[in-house]
This record gives sequence, structure tokens and C-alpha cells, in this order.
Amino acid sequence: MKKLLAAAAVAAMSLQIFASGAKSRAEALHEKLYSADRNYVFVTMHRGDWRHAPENSVDAIKGAIAMGADIVELDVALTKDCHYVLLHDGSLDRVSNGKGKSTKYTLEEIRKFRLKGVDGKTITGYKILTLEEAFALTRGKILVNIDKFGRDPKGIAEFVKKHGMEKEVILKERFSPEKLEKLVGPEIWKDMVARRLTYMPIIWINKEQKLFKEWENSELKPVAYELCIKKEKPAGVLKKLASKTGKGGARIWINTLWDELCAGRTDERGYKGDTEGSWGWWLEKGATMIQTDRPEELLKYLKGKGRR
Repeated sequence: MKKLLAAAAVAAMSLQIFASGAKSRAEALHEKLYSADRNYVFVTMHRGDWRHAPENSVDAIKGAIAMGADIVELDVALTKDCHYVLLHDGSLDRVSNGKGKSTKYTLEEIRKFRLKGVDGKTITGYKILTLEEAFALTRGKILVNIDKFGRDPKGIAEFVKKHGMEKEVILKERFSPEKLEKLVGPEIWKDMVARRLTYMPIIWINKEQKLFKEWENSELKPVAYELCIKKEKPAGVLKKLASKTGKGGARIWINTLWDELCAGRTDERGYKGDTEGSWGWWLEKGATMIQTDRPEELLKYLKGKGRR
């Protein structure tokens, strides 16, 4: 009960911060994302509030909203009859009592399966969500980061537009500008260039220096880069971005989920007491977007630093 009350209080404070006439919180967050404000740090909840509900489930999404996170990361997969459902692996085995890839089943068939609990074993009453159902939960309340966008780039982008979620969704993948333009087609590409749709490149900076240069020279200027950093050195891309981000350049998004994504400066390191060696280190490097598996602790830390 105490945790629920605390989460509600954080969410209420967040809503007050972003209150602006008839504007929804999601719209205000979108504006802030594109603003020159680099003090505020966006918190993304990885697969929703998965410590308290099955990942990508109804309550995982609701939990992210209640906790006051800015972005909820959701993983999209396709069904046999071309519906979008939330499944990280693209298969049913790990997260449900189903077996095999989602593309082997129709939506009606997938509806019969139930998600496993947070222990990874217990079968719950939770159904696998469609992306449309997820949007109904998030609309106006929180931004959505769609992972696994590469499974159907053009279709997913068109789906976002069809549902009027252009200002509430961040699409991401490891594509080069040339490949992205080819996959999504001229109309969607123009929307991305004009920032009517938000696309964020994923860069493994220890081995993809060329990819970063391609994006730097592209007509599509990303509002943010998701940087995956296995080793602290060489980190020339990070230094270059950090020198620009404070001047309104592209934001730096960091995943503090596990070692190979953040050079060992993880959530667990912060959770166990070394907050300055984990989240603090990334703030010093210019990160203003952090994807976390320890949202409560990160939100508390950022508030204490005056970054929320």
C-alpha cells in the first residue's frame, strides 16, 4: 500500500510539472523532448513495470504511468494475420503458456494464451496485449518507445499515424539512414525528416563509428541517439555528442540495464549504493534519457539531484 501511495504521489507531482492548459502530459513530454532543456532527465521503464506485473502487460504499463515515468518501452511482434502484439522475443515460450513464434498464430489464437508471472513460471490471468490496446492505456499519459520496430518498419509507422500517436511514440532501430528510407518509403521518411514522427537510431558506439557518421550527415536529424557502450574506451561518439547536447544537440539515451549496454555502469550498481558510479556517471557524460530496470530508485536519485 505504501508503494502504491508513493507512486501515486510521484505521478501527481509529475502531472503538475507538465500541466499546461488542455495539453496532455504526453504532449508536454513530447515538447520537452524537442526543447533545448537539458536539465530534465527522461526516465524510461524497460518493458513497463515488470517487477510487479508481467512484462508488456496491462498492469506493467499502468505501473509505469503510476510511478511517474516519462516513457514506457514496449516490444512489438506480428501475428499470422498481421496484427501487432506485445512480445519481446517474437515468440511465446518465455513469457506465456504458448509455444513458438507469434507469426504462427492468428490474433484470436494468441488471445487464448496467458502471460507468466514475474517469477517466470506461474501462469496468470493476463492476456497478451495488442499495440492498439497498449495505445488506449498510454494515450495522453506517457510516451511510448517502440522497440523491435525493425520487424515491420513501414507498417508500424503507418499504424502509429493511423491512431494519431505521432507525438506520443518514439521509434527506434539500428538502421542506417539509407536503409530506413528504403524500408519505410518516401512518405514516412518525409514525416521523420520533418519530425512529424520521431525516430531514434541505435548505435553500438564501440564498433559502429561509420553508422554514426552516416546519421550525422543525414537530412534526418535525430532528436536522440540510443548509445550502447560495451567498453568505456574508445568513446569518441559519446564525447562528440556530449559536447553538443548541452547546446541543444541530439540527446543521449543510455540503457543502464546490463553491463554490455553501459560499460558496467548499471542500475544494479546504483541500486547497491554506488549511484554516482552508475547513473551519476552517465549524467556527467551528458545523458538526458535513461532506460532503467530500477525506476523507483532512479526517480528518487534524479529528484535529489534536481534533475526532475
